[in-house]
Amino acid sequence: MKSVNGWLTDLARLRNRRGHLGKQPFCIPPMGFAIRQKDEILLHWQSQYIGGTVFPAAARSAELSMPRQADLAGVERALDLLTPAIGIVGLTDNHMSRPRLSPLAAVSACLNRQLRPIVHLSCRDRNRLGQQQQVMGAAALGAMGVLVVRGDRGGAVDSGLTVAETLTAIPEWSQPGKLLRGAVANPFAPRARELRLLERKARAGLDFIQTQMVFDLELLDSFLQQAKEVMAPEVAVFASVGLIRSPRSLDFVLGSLPDCPIPERTAERIRSGHGLEVATELAAEIGRREGLRLHLIPLGGERHTPVLAQAFASSRAMAAEATA
Repeated sequence: MKSVNGWLTDLARLRNRRGHLGKQPFCIPPMGFAIRQKDEILLHWQSQYIGGTVFPAAARSAELSMPRQADLAGVERALDLLTPAIGIVGLTDNHMSRPRLSPLAAVSACLNRQLRPIVHLSCRDRNRLGQQQQVMGAAALGAMGVLVVRGDRGGAVDSGLTVAETLTAIPEWSQPGKLLRGAVANPFAPRARELRLLERKARAGLDFIQTQMVFDLELLDSFLQQAKEVMAPEVAVFASVGLIRSPRSLDFVLGSLPDCPIPERTAERIRSGHGLEVATELAAEIGRREGLRLHLIPLGGERHTPVLAQAFASSRAMAAEATA
């Protein structure tokens, strides 16, 4: 696989050339310029939303972990680093069962940077009233959508609403606005159970799914092939790439995410300081897969996201050229 410098070289070679991704034109920009294209930042995304069946044409997103203090300064610094690389930002909701700043607090900061916010909504520690309030707030503030998750356990109290029930209620709760509806899927969890859960979510109403962090591409491919049987083809799929840069972070992921397998060779590379290269290669592999979108989980490494996005864009462009 290519090094980070190799992907940057490919991107430079392709700059200022034109091709087609589906029916959408693209142009690889000069090095050093923001790589986000106007068709990706969705200046008119509201008009593209059609009853939950069309997902806007943004191929790259990233997750932003909300802080444990009532302070947006760190959020704004992270958004400034993410802005050149992506078009959509997922704002987490009390992840790891710890109280954190509400994702609603960051919606306007995203919109000010022409980033489209996806507000995470955990089916945990809120009753139905609290769930509805969060959705109404997201719609009123101009969020693009809501990602509904079960939530980390950690002694938390369930709201009584399942993910599927929450997905069903979102169109009513968000009126007179509209929110895209998303859910998570884990290609590496026990397969039959995960497909049953995905089918329930799809029946409730889905515009996009976001996967668990991907380190095994063969398992991802086989899961997505089977998912076609339970999920409409219009549902956008964002494959997650986690940027694990240290042995401590690796041990945390291995210890806290039992259904997130990391091949031994990959783990060895991360431990030896090559986590950025691993993430870059995975982003490039996802770019080669037609229709698959990229979701970045920086884990504090927001400054590296442009490199990962460039690897994805370069790979996607070369794949499009090869099939033209």
